[in-house]
Amino acid sequence: MGWDPAELPKRTLDDRVSRLQAAMKRSTLDAFLLYTNLVRPSAVCWLTGFTPYWIESILLVAPNGAPILATALSKRVSEWIRATSQVDEIINTPKPGTAIGQRLAADGAKRVGVLELDALPAGLYDDLVSAAPNAELIDATALFAAERRVVDEPERKLILRADALALAALDQVNAAEVKDAGALAGLVERHARLGGAEEAYIAIAPDLAADRRLIRISKPVPLAERFAVRASIAYKGCWVRRTRTFAKDDVGQRAIARADHWLNQFTRSIGADKPLASQIVAQSKNLPCAELKSWMAESCVGSYPLEAIASSPSPGKETVIEGSFLVLALDLTVEGVPWLGAAPAFVGGRSL
Repeated sequence: MGWDPAELPKRTLDDRVSRLQAAMKRSTLDAFLLYTNLVRPSAVCWLTGFTPYWIESILLVAPNGAPILATALSKRVSEWIRATSQVDEIINTPKPGTAIGQRLAADGAKRVGVLELDALPAGLYDDLVSAAPNAELIDATALFAAERRVVDEPERKLILRADALALAALDQVNAAEVKDAGALAGLVERHARLGGAEEAYIAIAPDLAADRRLIRISKPVPLAERFAVRASIAYKGCWVRRTRTFAKDDVGQRAIARADHWLNQFTRSIGADKPLASQIVAQSKNLPCAELKSWMAESCVGSYPLEAIASSPSPGKETVIEGSFLVLALDLTVEGVPWLGAAPAFVGGRSL
């Protein structure tokens, strides 16, 4: 999908890079490295708008100036990269680690921050340290997360767009008519992609009475009386998850409707700088005849699109900050009816 300055202005990307560079200077870092591939696209996308497909790349952020992308993609796709992102300098090479290491050595970099250093592929690490033997690689994941956590207005709008695609796709589910989980997954994914989703991963729990786990299904699997569907949707590099529970019986439908309404109200009221676990436990008491079985909160703070930042069982100390974004997933039993729900939220009263 092409870069659209109306959706993601260049000044927004420049501001994000400047914020990271300011944090680097406070931590006396001479450079910052961010790895990206198909399943870890989010950090580099946040800084440049670039989302990779199948090939690994490394982004170098110096204390001043624009970032440099070294990628294993061939030169023939350089124009595609420029059309879909804001990257001024692109190095096309089969060994991105060597190319970036050589640049670090030429710049005399001594302290180099790396996002998720422990997860940097061994081959890239070896190439980096071979080409820049005097550079000390330092894990700077926390530094990046501190700058990444607060959502700016362009990102908020992209998240809203992704969420609208997820909701519209799940609206295609008619519990009274659908009978096969594999066909249902295809229907939901098709609607999301035709609506403009870059990625769409659909998971289904076909029989909640037997198993509440959400799984990817492509073959024919019968849908039971009560089932759940999760849509993980990406739009312009921004991801959301939505999970809905469905029932074919009246009792189940009434319980699910009450739980859905409760979740909608709760995600609009998550408070900043308060223990998330205690907020969830307290709010679950506002849903009569409900038993909270488990929960998980995800956000985008590094290279992964969504990763767990807190979950049950929890000591109750995790807090979320004003202006941050998360996806809250819950597993409850409501009036004896199994219910799975997940929805995005902006912390601090900014509703979706």
